[in-house]
Amino acid sequence: MKRINIFLLLIISFLGGISQNNATDFTALDCDGVSHQLFSELDSGKVIVIVWVMPCGPCGSFALDAYAAALGYANSDPGRLDFYLVDDFANTPCQSLFTWADNFGMANCTKFSDPTIDMGDYGQIGMPKIVVVGGAGHYVYFNKNGSTQDINSAIDLALTGTPVTTNIGENENITNFNCYPNPANNEFNIRYSLKKGSKLKIELYNLVGEKVLEEKLILGSLKGVFKLNSQSLPNGSYVIKLLNGDEEHSEVVNIFH
Repeated sequence: MKRINIFLLLIISFLGGISQNNATDFTALDCDGVSHQLFSELDSGKVIVIVWVMPCGPCGSFALDAYAAALGYANSDPGRLDFYLVDDFANTPCQSLFTWADNFGMANCTKFSDPTIDMGDYGQIGMPKIVVVGGAGHYVYFNKNGSTQDINSAIDLALTGTPVTTNIGENENITNFNCYPNPANNEFNIRYSLKKGSKLKIELYNLVGEKVLEEKLILGSLKGVFKLNSQSLPNGSYVIKLLNGDEEHSEVVNIFH
């Protein structure tokens, strides 16, 4: 399917959690060879849900939640919502992306493996990254990594075309959540950055949803790196969650000893 470095740790670079309130235009070919210009789509009244994924099991779960949210408007707002499934770094062949999407019940979405659609345009890189854009002002209504919480509220607002000064996700306290290396061996690092002091909790889940590890962080600064020992964990992929009260960020890490 795709290189082993699954998202969480897939993001080896540490980027600032810069958010923006306006989309970045692109013209890209989808996997069927059809050209799409984002701003033209938005100017026509469309709302676009864009999800960047690394084709793997955990990514599929988050992407499917966003896909289901978009499908929920098929009757109330026919033809208004499009769902773009985008390979994270455009290095997965389209045929593999088709197969992966089919396996997760997302056969009818528009798929891209085109570097023109850059998740870095929306701040912090991470898998899966989900944004909702719409309106004549090409607004960003939703911008989160590893979460679809409140996506319906964002879509509702996007369908009105109401200008936004703050997108859902921008006011979160965690501005960076980055794990490395990926794949990991006997330990990996969790790098975080906060807007204000707070308590953080780390939870690690296997792919059947069992919690295999929990750590509470005692913070000495708003930025830091926490080392997690993975020596006792079996080889495989894990979902890691960074929690700050009700705020939750999820990524995936591969462990290979």
